[in-house]
Amino acid sequence: MAKPQWPFPRTCPLQPPPALDEIRAQTPITKVELWDGSAAWLATRYDDVRTLLGNTQLSSDTSAEGFPQSSKTVVAQRSGQKNFARLDPPEHDRHRLMLTADFMVKHVRSLRPYLDQLLDDCFDEMERAAGPVDLVKALAQPVPANIIVQMLDLPPDRSDFFLDRVNRWMSLDSTPEESDAAGAEVLDYFGALINQRKGSSGEDLVSRMIRDHLETGDLTESELQHMLHLLLVGGFDTTANMIALGTLVFLQNPDQWDRIREDPALVPGAVEELLRYLSVAHHVGFRLAKEDVDIGDTCIHAGDGVIAPIIAANHDPAVFENPHSFDVKRDARRHLAFGYGVHQCLGQALARVELQAVFTKLPQRFPKLALACDFDELRFKNALIYGIEELPVTW
Repeated sequence: MAKPQWPFPRTCPLQPPPALDEIRAQTPITKVELWDGSAAWLATRYDDVRTLLGNTQLSSDTSAEGFPQSSKTVVAQRSGQKNFARLDPPEHDRHRLMLTADFMVKHVRSLRPYLDQLLDDCFDEMERAAGPVDLVKALAQPVPANIIVQMLDLPPDRSDFFLDRVNRWMSLDSTPEESDAAGAEVLDYFGALINQRKGSSGEDLVSRMIRDHLETGDLTESELQHMLHLLLVGGFDTTANMIALGTLVFLQNPDQWDRIREDPALVPGAVEELLRYLSVAHHVGFRLAKEDVDIGDTCIHAGDGVIAPIIAANHDPAVFENPHSFDVKRDARRHLAFGYGVHQCLGQALARVELQAVFTKLPQRFPKLALACDFDELRFKNALIYGIEELPVTW
């Protein structure tokens, strides 16, 4: 019997591929075929995905022979990307610890006044345009872009450069050569930036990383370049897609929009539900077994590839009742949208602060926000992080 071909297609842009539900109901851990003819184990139940992501006997090192990948372009995207997201403990833990203080809840909450002013400025620009506007360009991209640019103290006028290169690097529609070139340009930029800031007494993240870790020998220049690239991608792309797609989900569920508008206290829970429902990191959860691992009645042998997709876990009806419905009053805090285990997303506190600010202020400022085109006209991204190309809105 032929193995299912991974990745599975969606039939509804805002829902997971139906094949995940079908496999979960029949053979929740099964082998799938990848683009190059290789096979990998696919887990579809919440408990199994969580167990696998938390198992340190499974490697995240994408350079290891046999590591499963979604496509040839993904191989190019991850080739040479030796940031801590691609490292295993103890090296992963050592590198991650260097950044932990900058992404702690207390620190990122201190950004809220700047964030509130940034949102007000974006909303003022929208009102001056008088609608319709593309919410991706008017709000979803500028907000996380300006935040990460401020954290790294990068020139604001280079935002378009960063955004273009990140989009081309992340897109699965890019050729391997295009993706590789876009990533290389960003790494080159950070290489020049590091040289420029050597000897600086600045308190920006880059200058502190140079003083505390590069000049002490804790990091090589290449490692710091890749670390900054990871922060840029995580800061620009994931939250931008969550803002745009999250707004679209609310526009498709106007009763839920009215709920958060009338009761802003619901927003933190609504953000958790959005994170669960959308699971935009839909290509997250690839591992390679370093040793034999038993999961239920299945033995995953050393050298086997593993796919433990968070989107499957977050739509498991055994954990989330009616998982394909969106409900801001659901307790969705058990979701795995930020991953699980040692590789859980470092920037999740920052993402929550940004998303909570957006979905508190947007319904108050634009209570009658509405889609300015037919849903069928929207174009969704074929990328590592799921998203939407444009979101025309009016009010």
